[in-house]
Amino acid sequence: MFGIVGGMRKNLISRFHRLAWVSYVLALIVSSLIPVDFSQAPEYSDKIMHAAAYCLLVLFCPPAWLRSAGVMLGFAAGLGIVLEIAQGILPTGRFMDPWDALANALGACLGLGLMLAARRGSGGRS
Repeated sequence: MFGIVGGMRKNLISRFHRLAWVSYVLALIVSSLIPVDFSQAPEYSDKIMHAAAYCLLVLFCPPAWLRSAGVMLGFAAGLGIVLEIAQGILPTGRFMDPWDALANALGACLGLGLMLAARRGSGGRS
């Protein structure tokens, strides 16, 4: 009986994790395409925000969806590049910046490195 309840709880947590991650991806897409004024922000602070956002994207990917580190890295870096191109194409008041795309990719690499280090530290368990 308790095994069934524990399994249901684990399944619920897994579903919530997936829903939260998908919500984060959608929020990242929307926030990348709406106009934002960084004129008063310290220089290069947007690059730190880009790197942090993509680090979290990779770091908190649901383990069941992470088939390979390369696929996740490709997804995150690809999303960053596509969104930067969209900023250059869409009339949102945002501009394409290759340095932002690089910050996205570096953040994804950092997230992947942290995730792999955490897995090694836990004996390979997810």
